[in-house]
Amino acid sequence: MTLYRDLRRLAGRAIRAVPWLRRQWLISTDYRLIGEPEARAARASGWMSPLTVRRQARAYEMLLREMYAESPRVDLRLAAEAVDALGLPVASLLEVGCGSGYYSEVFARLPKTKVDYGGMDYSPAMIRRARARYPGVAFEVGDATHMTYGSNAFDIVFNGVSLMHIIDYRVAIAESVRVARKACIFHSVPVFPDHSTVYIHKYAYGSPVTEVVFSRDELQQCFKQAGLSVVRSWRSIPYDVSALVQAPSHSETFLCLKGGA
Repeated sequence: MTLYRDLRRLAGRAIRAVPWLRRQWLISTDYRLIGEPEARAARASGWMSPLTVRRQARAYEMLLREMYAESPRVDLRLAAEAVDALGLPVASLLEVGCGSGYYSEVFARLPKTKVDYGGMDYSPAMIRRARARYPGVAFEVGDATHMTYGSNAFDIVFNGVSLMHIIDYRVAIAESVRVARKACIFHSVPVFPDHSTVYIHKYAYGSPVTEVVFSRDELQQCFKQAGLSVVRSWRSIPYDVSALVQAPSHSETFLCLKGGA
């Protein structure tokens, strides 16, 4: 047993020491700070890769197995809790940035609210995977900053861990408000309690992507300017970039009512 642990430790060190290997084996690696112009120039490409889609899907298949074993990870549980906090017996919900559609299973399993789910993502590769796995669910390719849905089309617009990948996040927030009838949920958003917003380049599932880590105060101001009132928030899964920025960060889920109602 000791030999096995030692071999695993050595293999882990070898993987982390070689850039190509760590990008293939680690979910998230090689973080570096960038400016907004570079973030705008680099956005979108990583999530278009079918290989990235397959790797992400494998990671979430394990999370779904844990959920069905009655041990859901905290972010899955909080997504359901945020929906239930609205007190609706039935709710239509659009997930913006749905990826391969795994949250359709989460919302079918965990909330007390009966959720009529639809998903949207700007990556055609993600949507192809989602449609293949969940043929009975409505999925569309779309842009979070310019959605084709009508105003007040869904009770809830759920931004599922994708706001951090949208450089024009202010426009995306406003679009979510337009399409939502009652509420917007911004799920597992990385925030700094006491630091300005930054842009990060990293490798996710082996592909280059950009991320935004938000000033919490600035983000809440964006919500207010878009006509949202934050009625509740939850700390979600750990998200610590303090080694890069020298400021503590975490991820948070925000439940916002439209019009402050």
